[in-house]
Amino acid sequence: MHAEAPTANNIRKAVFGTWALLLTICLVVIVLIVWSTSLYEDRLFRQADQDASLELASDANSLKLALERRLLLAESLKAFAATELLNGGHIDEERFSSFAGHFIPAIPDVRNISLYPDGIARYVYPHRGNEALLGVDLFKHQNPEVRENAERTKNTEAVTLLGPLELTQGGLGLITRQSIYVGDRFWGFASIVLDLPALVQEGLGSSEAGATNVALRANGNMLSGNQALLNRGGLRERVELPEGEWELAGALNEDRLRELSNKVWTVRGISLVFMIMLLYVLYGQLTGKAKLDIKVRERTRELQLANEVIEASNEELLAIEEELREQNRVLESKEQALRHMAYYDAVTGVYNRTYFNIHLEEQTAVARRLDGKLVLLYLDLDQFKLVNDTLGHSYGDMLLQEAAKRLESIQGETHAGLAIFRIGGDEFAIVLPMVERTEEGTRLAEQVIERFRQPFWLQDAEYYLTASVGIALYPDQGADAPTLIKHADKAMYAAKEAGKNRYNWFDGSAPTGAGEQMELRSSLRKALARDEFELHYQPQIEAGSGRLVGMEALLRWNHAKLGPISPLRFIPLAEETGLIVEIGEWALREACRQNKTWQDAGFPAMRMAVNLSARQFASDVAASVRSVVAETGLDPQYLELEITENMAMKNENLPTLEQLRDMGITLSIDDFGTQHSSLGYLKRLPISRIKIDRSFVSGIGKDERDEAIIHAMLLVARRLNLSVVAEGVETRAQYDFLAEHECDDIQGFLFYRPQPADLIQKVLLAHWKG
Repeated sequence: MHAEAPTANNIRKAVFGTWALLLTICLVVIVLIVWSTSLYEDRLFRQADQDASLELASDANSLKLALERRLLLAESLKAFAATELLNGGHIDEERFSSFAGHFIPAIPDVRNISLYPDGIARYVYPHRGNEALLGVDLFKHQNPEVRENAERTKNTEAVTLLGPLELTQGGLGLITRQSIYVGDRFWGFASIVLDLPALVQEGLGSSEAGATNVALRANGNMLSGNQALLNRGGLRERVELPEGEWELAGALNEDRLRELSNKVWTVRGISLVFMIMLLYVLYGQLTGKAKLDIKVRERTRELQLANEVIEASNEELLAIEEELREQNRVLESKEQALRHMAYYDAVTGVYNRTYFNIHLEEQTAVARRLDGKLVLLYLDLDQFKLVNDTLGHSYGDMLLQEAAKRLESIQGETHAGLAIFRIGGDEFAIVLPMVERTEEGTRLAEQVIERFRQPFWLQDAEYYLTASVGIALYPDQGADAPTLIKHADKAMYAAKEAGKNRYNWFDGSAPTGAGEQMELRSSLRKALARDEFELHYQPQIEAGSGRLVGMEALLRWNHAKLGPISPLRFIPLAEETGLIVEIGEWALREACRQNKTWQDAGFPAMRMAVNLSARQFASDVAASVRSVVAETGLDPQYLELEITENMAMKNENLPTLEQLRDMGITLSIDDFGTQHSSLGYLKRLPISRIKIDRSFVSGIGKDERDEAIIHAMLLVARRLNLSVVAEGVETRAQYDFLAEHECDDIQGFLFYRPQPADLIQKVLLAHWKG
């Protein structure tokens, strides 16, 4: 009995110690959970506040942009009215409606566009829904705010804003007004009435699906949301207007707050479950250990037996470990085999195309990061197909293997980091990274060529196989891997075209078929002397009357060997080589001579349009034109020179244009609208005509945007007293649209294709008799 008492006492102490330890661990874990989840909760709400702030700033910016677009519309209305008053002294009701109709209903929140001569509403678009506005006198309006706004607007040139206020025609609106003066005399107001709820809806549309409640107050008046948001501290944004400001306030909505709170409680719940599991495991460990300690004497034999079992299990585990190691070695071996199959060519043993793409991307990235260069060689085995077809694919594979070995022998020399790849078929690639001089690429190409000078032995016979090599340098000849590959490939084909068994650097002008391109470049220098150029003429017809009023001279090249060459091919070559100056002067002289010949034959006088290139402008083009006109005897008023928008917009070309204009020559802008004309600069240019590009004409009847652009071009041209010719007219629908909108002249296949002078003379005769 005395021996068992200490044992019972030890049991009680062990149980008490176990529960004390578990309680301590539980308290520590609970403190950690509360602390960590509080940090998490704080971070979540800070992030949500930041997102709400960004969302509110985005709404403020969207609202400001929406208002600024409407203010630009007010500026356009004033410009329209001022232009009409300057040109005609009054505003035509139909023209006003046509102008306003371009914006309504395109901009839904514009309630009406109106003009107030002497402050009285006379011009209102649309009439429907705005009948109550007609005849309203702003200076005598019953609302003092309206009267005050009218007086203030009259004395400033800036746009003024009035509102929010209840509109005469009903609803809540915002009114923009701007004074219009004719000279120093006050004429009236240009005004645009905006539907404020629709405008706010557009500006704050993103907030509807967001996680933020938004309130908007304009000049003290609530427009959207709960005013309580504006009365308490929180997220704020301001939208500055020409007069006054709008305030935006925001706060996280209940759904978002609930979502964040749920996330925190979810984390806490998961942590609590984890804590319970941990305590359960610890409880099992601690109580199990205590029980084992208590029963150690009674179960000594059982433990000895268990120890024997454990020793036996340990041996078994060692055997299993060794088996797992063996399986791991097998897996590593298979992985290496798969990697080799994925990245190495099965025939030659060098890297394959898959690894080539990966490696080249990596090396270009390294070169870009270190501001270095690398060389890519693209090579093709000449006559390989003949050997492969003659001896069979097995010998072809042997030849490829020997070729790969010869290329690999270069790696053993001084080329650090050089890598060789078989791209496919008989094509190989070599990547040489981090080169300092282009000569390294040339030297490497020479070594490749040299490797193939020795014969290949197949079936106890010698076979000579050469290589054509294309070279491209990164980043000079390709800013990325795909471009570099394309340019090296083009250079390789240029080497083949030049006779094979050689290398060729990519020079920017070596496409596939470079031999023909080189022949064109060489032949172009002799084309004038060989009398291979001729002019074709395309008539220009006056819209409405059908009268032939002009011609455009178009250059054609009849190559002695290749036949007709498209201008799209030889004009860029002529520009690049500088021959366009000499060719352009010949075309100008021939066009003037032909026009004078037709006039001397008794045909009615007409303009002859000739294109000028940028290269001609770089020379003394005014002197050249003056010489040609004097030589041919053509009256300058019957010569029209077409220039591009970019040439016209350069300040340095303005004196030359003025000289040509002073000679009596008509100047026109070709392909108008396809480049970057500034209308403010256009009105100062000494030009008389603009030519609408065929890319817009082709959209007539298909694309309303093209029709709108053409309509705008014609309006601008009429206001600037410019005549307009549309080119590329091929259908009756295109002609009807252009004639309806008062286009002056038509040029295109609908009437005539470009034809030689002898055929055009028949056209002239037909029109003369008609």
